[in-house]
Amino acid sequence: MDFESTAIPGYATSALLLASCATVISMMFGRRVMQVRFHGKDVDTTVDIDKGATVRAALQAADIYPSMVIVSHDGTVLPHATPLHQPVELLVTTISSGG
Repeated sequence: MDFESTAIPGYATSALLLASCATVISMMFGRRVMQVRFHGKDVDTTVDIDKGATVRAALQAADIYPSMVIVSHDGTVLPHATPLHQPVELLVTTISSGG
């Protein structure tokens, strides 16, 4: 086949190259998912979240109310706005109040 004989010289060849590049780019920038395990007295669950998602987003994915828990890792309390970039196990401590 002679793609150069189209109305715009080089267009068909360029289109073929772009299609193959788009496939490679979409594979490179696809969603990167990781597992986060929550454990504690009232919780034992694992969720899949996108890398870079926050502790709050992971809690919500696990159906855990962020306002009702404190999350820690290796003895350090993590703010709910902390981004997560690798698979991790997090300790969940339920906050209780009342009288």
